Formats: sequence, C-alpha cells, structure tokens
Amino acid sequence: MTEAERQEVAELAADLGAELRFQQPLAELTTWKIGGPAEAVFSPPSEAAVVAILALAHRAGWPLRVLGNGSNLLCPDEGVAGVVVRLAGALTHTRLEGARLTAEAGAFLPRLARETAAAGLSGLECVGGVPGTVGGGCLMNAGIPGGTLGDVLDQLRVLRPDRSVVTWRRDELALGHRDSRLRHEAGIVLAATFELRPDDPHDVEARLAKHLEYRRRTQPLNQPTCGSVFRRPAPDVPPGRLLEAAGCKGLRRSGAEVSSLHANWIVNLGGATAADVRWLMDEMRRRVLAAHGVELIAEVAVW
Repeated sequence: MTEAERQEVAELAADLGAELRFQQPLAELTTWKIGGPAEAVFSPPSEAAVVAILALAHRAGWPLRVLGNGSNLLCPDEGVAGVVVRLAGALTHTRLEGARLTAEAGAFLPRLARETAAAGLSGLECVGGVPGTVGGGCLMNAGIPGGTLGDVLDQLRVLRPDRSVVTWRRDELALGHRDSRLRHEAGIVLAATFELRPDDPHDVEARLAKHLEYRRRTQPLNQPTCGSVFRRPAPDVPPGRLLEAAGCKGLRRSGAEVSSLHANWIVNLGGATAADVRWLMDEMRRRVLAAHGVELIAEVAVW
C-alpha cells in the first residue's frame, strides 16, 4: 500500500469504529505462532464494516484474506500484502431462541460448546476442544470422528465477492470431511445458525468433558500447533496411524517437530518457520505414500 492508501483504510476504520493495525506479525494471530507481517489487519465491529472493507479492497485492487482464530492456518514467513480481515474478537454476538443458536463468524467455538451444554442443548460437544471460530469451523466442517458442525448446522449468512449477502442452507453447503462449499467458492461467513437438541445438561457436559479429556491425553495441546495437519484419506483411516507407521513421529526441521504424542500434529518448539513446516509436511506425505500408497491431503490452510 502507498501512504495515501494506508490513510484511506485508516479513515475507513475510524469512521466504522474498526480496529486497524499495520505490519502486524501474523505469528501473533495464529496458534502455530508462525508468520510474517500482514500489511494491514482490520477488525470489523459489524457486518456492515466487513462489506465496507471488501468494497474498498476491491476498488483499490488489494488482496483480502479472512482470519478467525488462526488455529488451522500456516502463514508465510514473508507475511502477506493487502488486508487481513480478522473476525475473532470482533464479530462475536450470539442469539439463542429455544434450541436454535445463531452466532456471528468470530464467536469462539469452545465458549459456545460450554454455554450450550450448560443450557441443556446438545450438538456442539464435538467442537468443545477446537480453538477456532464459527466461520472457520463451518468452512472446514470442524469436529471429531463422532460428530461435526455439519450435523447441526442449519444455514450460513455469506458475503459474496460482489458484496451481496446470501443465505446458504445446509443442503447447499456440500459438507464433507473437513470440507464445504466455502473451500471451493469465494465467500466470507458472517453468521451461522445451528439447530441443537434439548438434553439433560449433566449428560451434555459429561460428553463434553469426555471429549476434552481425550484431547488432553492424546494431543499436544500445551504447545503451539495448528491441530491436525492432514485430512483422513478414508472415514476409517486416521492419518496419524499411517504417519506413525511410516516413522514420522519425532521428525524435526529446525524448530518444527512432528509430535511424539500424535503423528498428525506438528509443534513449534520455538523459532519454527513456515518453511520448516512445509518441509516436514512434504516429508510426511512422501513417507506415507512410499509406505502405504496413500496420498495425504492437507487439512491445514496455507496462505
């Protein structure tokens, strides 16, 4: 951006009451703690502000990316040009009407899981340990083998590149394993509506606690990671099992290491770069292909 362009986006942010930071390291905004500076990070206080920054970016020809909690994302070491629209901590409003929950895209999934469990509503236990937001969770159909957001997702409000806001119902979302229409078609999730199931609060909270205990026991949650790196190649084939059999546990490249606790997780031991992680991902794919004849597909998004 030129100085005049920075001034233009700063004036828009001030008019809208949006938070704006220039040259913010993406390592500060991602759970892997990796990534160079974003030219501008814009945190919108409303849907209207998202529409406004999209319009400005389109008119100015700036790249525009959307960021939730950064929990399933690898950002480049050199950073990114243009505007990053950060929804986490910005669009977080929720509304509960009976068993129907509407949440803005920046709402934190673990918080929603806890609150709905306490209210005696089942359906979000599967994301109680997923450190992501509604928007990112719906885009990748987040969850666990026993359930995903797609099981209770009713509809999404989506901002299209032409700045129209549309509603996509569940049968229009092409939901699959860590997949959805939004991974193949441009659009920004503004809000999601879920149809939850009334249940005994103690039973829902017990299931949530069981999921969280399993995650703590089997995954390196106390280290900077992105969660699972690769998708399941088949419903009954966990990639971690293939990676462990291929000898990937403990593989290391500088500050990045394949976890000794779970072979489908890469941890940042300190100072890891995106280049280190990409090297490990390539080596993990190569070993699994050689050992099992299976081509692994990344679950993590790469900018």
